[in-house]
Amino acid sequence: MSSELEQRLEAMLAEAPEPEAGAGEEALHRALRALEPVAGPRRGVRTAVLAFAAAVVLLVIAAGSLGAAGALHVSFGAKAKAKPLQTQLVLPRGADGIGAVVDGRLSVVTRSGFRLQGLNVSAATLSPHALFVAAGIGHSLVAMAPNRRQAWSHPVGGKVVAIAWAPDAIRIAYLVKSGHRLSLHLIWGTGTNDRTIDTSTRAVFPSWRSDSLALAYVGAGGRAVVYDLKHRRHRVDPASPTDVTQVAFAPSGTKLAMLGAGSVVVGKKQVSEPFSPVGIGWLGSRLTLVGRNGFGPVHVFSPITSAQSNGRTFAIVAAGGGTRVLAGSFRHLTTVLSLPPASRVQEVVVR
Repeated sequence: MSSELEQRLEAMLAEAPEPEAGAGEEALHRALRALEPVAGPRRGVRTAVLAFAAAVVLLVIAAGSLGAAGALHVSFGAKAKAKPLQTQLVLPRGADGIGAVVDGRLSVVTRSGFRLQGLNVSAATLSPHALFVAAGIGHSLVAMAPNRRQAWSHPVGGKVVAIAWAPDAIRIAYLVKSGHRLSLHLIWGTGTNDRTIDTSTRAVFPSWRSDSLALAYVGAGGRAVVYDLKHRRHRVDPASPTDVTQVAFAPSGTKLAMLGAGSVVVGKKQVSEPFSPVGIGWLGSRLTLVGRNGFGPVHVFSPITSAQSNGRTFAIVAAGGGTRVLAGSFRHLTTVLSLPPASRVQEVVVR
């Protein structure tokens, strides 16, 4: 399947038009110029990081009882002793690639050995199997292959604030901010056939259904909306809480989780939790709730189905005395990046 998907992506991008002149050309030039190999961390440092990660897992992950909806409650305990910062992104076990945007700069590491660091972006994501990178650069949406063989740039007339690549790799959803308005767009993975889906949305990352035929996002009214690509219909989810801050489709099936003002809804059922969650995600078929402890917020990013058959991968950002990014499967959650307290992690994507 991996080989088939890779061939499909390469064939699609081979048919893509050349980058357009003007803003698109400038953005593409900046993107490709940043694709210089960066030496990976020394073996000794990586060994130390993995050892530290094992201790972090024991100290910071606590699983409570599972509710009727299959929710897994995760909270973070006491602060661990200070360790040297892991400033270079590390690929978690079982993943094809990981990308992180920190203080407006993108870092990417893939299983093939590709490493990108320091590219100025407004948002970014990885394609399935981490074969390609899509990023908001200037007022353009740019897609690039690590080996520079294929790339395109599409002017969007504003700042790209969120990007989500569909599981089948055919389409990309993105949010663009122009003035005070946020709009949702769909574009093919070739950089063609861009169309506007909604001209008034909130700045919440869209989530693709596993079959790539539906997309969840948050409308201007603060409620979750599901867009049906086959029938080109919008439907406000009747069970949606108000002021939704995160939407996440399950890695398989059609179940949608929504985090809103003081409540979590999965499908049509509200999930009971002993704390106020600040993030939601999926570990296989189980919903994960992430809470807040005494030293700061913890954020979970929507997990992506791993390319391998050995499970799921996801990422959590923990703040307090410093910022840590932990990623992997639940049983193998490791620290892949640690930063000074002032650092702002805008997004993390694991493939």
